[in-house]
Amino acid sequence: MKEATLPPSGLQSPFPWASGANNFTIFSPSSFYTVVHTSFGLQLQVQLSPLMQLYVTADPMYKGHTCGLCGDFNDVQIDDFKAQGGVVEGTAAAFANTWKSRASCPDVMDSLQNPCSLSAENEQFAKHWCSLLSSPTGPFAGCHATIPPPAYEVNCLYDSCNCEKSEDCMCAAVSSYVHACAAKGVTLDGWRSSICTKYSSSCPKTLVYGYSMTSCQRTCRSLSEADHTCQVQFVPVDGCGCAEGTYMDEEGKCVLPSQCSCYSEGAAVPAGETVTRNGVLCKCNKGRLACLGTISQKPVCKKPMSFLDCSKVQPGSPGSECQKSCQTLDTDCFSSQCVSGCVCPEGLVSNGRGRCVSASLCPCVHNGMDYKPGDKIQVGCNTCTCSDRKWQCTETQCQGSCAIYGDGHFISFDGKRFSFDGDCEYTLSQDYCSSDPDSGSFRVITENIPCGTTGTTCSKAIKLFLGQTELRLSEGRYEAVRREAGVDVPYSIRHMGIYLVVEASNGLILMWDKKTSLSIKLRPSFRGKVCGLCGNYDGKGNNEFSTRSREVVVSTQEFGNSWKVSPSCPDDTLGKDPCSSNPYRQSWAEKQCSIIKSPVFSACHSQVDPTPYYDACVHDSCACDSGGDCECFCTAVAAYAAACNAAAVCVAWRTPEICPLFCDFYNPPGECEWHYQPCGSPCMKTCRNPAGKCSNQIPGLEAYHTL
Repeated sequence: MKEATLPPSGLQSPFPWASGANNFTIFSPSSFYTVVHTSFGLQLQVQLSPLMQLYVTADPMYKGHTCGLCGDFNDVQIDDFKAQGGVVEGTAAAFANTWKSRASCPDVMDSLQNPCSLSAENEQFAKHWCSLLSSPTGPFAGCHATIPPPAYEVNCLYDSCNCEKSEDCMCAAVSSYVHACAAKGVTLDGWRSSICTKYSSSCPKTLVYGYSMTSCQRTCRSLSEADHTCQVQFVPVDGCGCAEGTYMDEEGKCVLPSQCSCYSEGAAVPAGETVTRNGVLCKCNKGRLACLGTISQKPVCKKPMSFLDCSKVQPGSPGSECQKSCQTLDTDCFSSQCVSGCVCPEGLVSNGRGRCVSASLCPCVHNGMDYKPGDKIQVGCNTCTCSDRKWQCTETQCQGSCAIYGDGHFISFDGKRFSFDGDCEYTLSQDYCSSDPDSGSFRVITENIPCGTTGTTCSKAIKLFLGQTELRLSEGRYEAVRREAGVDVPYSIRHMGIYLVVEASNGLILMWDKKTSLSIKLRPSFRGKVCGLCGNYDGKGNNEFSTRSREVVVSTQEFGNSWKVSPSCPDDTLGKDPCSSNPYRQSWAEKQCSIIKSPVFSACHSQVDPTPYYDACVHDSCACDSGGDCECFCTAVAAYAAACNAAAVCVAWRTPEICPLFCDFYNPPGECEWHYQPCGSPCMKTCRNPAGKCSNQIPGLEAYHTL
């Protein structure tokens, strides 16, 4: 008999593995997934096939007490990009870079290119398979009422086009939708019979495929030790695993008990072999022990760094993986094993750029930029000051803002983005939300005026009810109508360049570009007291789709249709992608809209994510197929420029060739002279406003001004 050679101390045998001291269990319910379950309310599901994906589940007791890439778990969607420094970052890359765990890792950069535009073959492949997610008769239809698939379909398209192994990335994206459905209690069986079939049909010959796999009493380790996986509840997963009566060995094969290795002190002993334990000879039989009595080249470290050699430290000691940096000073290090490498001397930390500095010299970070102690930034209506690596911000309650632009693109008061473009009058926002019909002071109603064969919106007609006054805004003009009902709500109307601005005494400001863009601002006293397509302004993004009957729904169409002013209007249905309807326009739209991702707006890319604005621009530009091509395009680009302006980044993007504003047309002889300003001050002294007075809540608007 051959005696087994045990691994050196510190190496662990394959999963499942349980740690009583640290209260966690690691196991693989199938070949596709590994689960890390803890006793303190945290569970990780690591998907391994076809690509690695991670799902994190946290107990409700952690609400409002978490931080990191997964957010702060406080039900407030708008602050999910909050960095360690305490302020909300403008883009995903800037946010992610603040949560690096290793100082030596390079910063991630935003990628603004649509990968599907690089290969027609990849795009065709992605559209064919990813469209099955939203097919009403497809294998995923059983989950549509629980989780709308559009967002997952968009991710599927991007991942499939952006991957060398398109099928692997497509199937990973599809499986994320399946997993989300399973987490909500909807198990989709049989879906692999029509998509991603190779993964279910290619299980090793000793394994079988299933849609709800378990590892409970399915491993050779369970014959030697107590199986802690049997007490763990987790979202059902699919994959390859062992049939009943067989057990998975350390090589991932399902074998009979007589072929199982034995496990002792973290080491695997092959079946039939012997091992000495504390001077006693033991033999492995049917998974149970029956007992009788490259060396790495040392790198050169830049001073004052020195090399930490893990072979020369006490077992269990951390290595260079726990090197403190300016980004990780307030983060605990969880080390799976010691990593040799260069470290800073005691008292200094890494600055993330290969140097060791005092912690007091670490900067504050916002949107990828470093700020010295004492530097100030503006975040909304609050001023934040850099102090001891953290942002100390004033706590003024800012106005709520809802934006509607282009072909039905919304950004609600609580930051939720969605698109809805029905052919009716809809309530955008109102404070007539209680059971008392006389308790409100305003109502904003909009009607989309369609154009083009796809029904895209070319302009909007707006009705603003302010107590006894009804303001009708359409075709660039307004009309005031006196009503008998309601209380008197004083207001003022100003033409500010290309905008018409209504400012009411009750705390409402409406800004309209006289075409398809509309912004509504409300003072903080309206928080939680409004309703409509702009949401309820309560700070939470997960209840934004509250219908007129106060029911929270998941479907954009169901939510939008509930806010029709007239019940006789037809319900809006999910329309077809205009670029698919007009494929001849897609390349033109993508070329025109690429200005949003171009160097013209580069100063803004780190502050405001351009991707949703670019996608909206392409959508609208494809749809305007009966005239108004430039109007749709220019409105979409102007929406991104306005968002940049709100983030204190002024971009002069208009040219004589791209969406020009001809100020000379407005220059009457001998009167005021008009000048274009991309981010002019709305309160400057002009011929229309000689006193230069207006609300300090109105931002600098893109406009032409008289001087």
